[in-house]
Amino acid sequence: MKYDITVYSSNGCQYCVRLKEWLEENNITYINKDINEEHALKEFKQFNIHAIPFTLVVTDNKVERIIGYQPGKIKAILDS
Repeated sequence: MKYDITVYSSNGCQYCVRLKEWLEENNITYINKDINEEHALKEFKQFNIHAIPFTLVVTDNKVERIIGYQPGKIKAILDS
């Protein structure tokens, strides 16, 4: 399955670090956008989300939004 994953995160966020470690341990490619950088923060604010990690999973023209540390949900989307 083709997919694109973007994680909006911050290095000071423990759950963000855990999520990125989980993605790497499971060989899941992703793009990390650190919301401490102005460009990434501006992009993040467009989603009107107020919590990190915030993950976008795009598969076959479907977009899933995941708030928080939810590796099981990411795995279920990729396995479907």
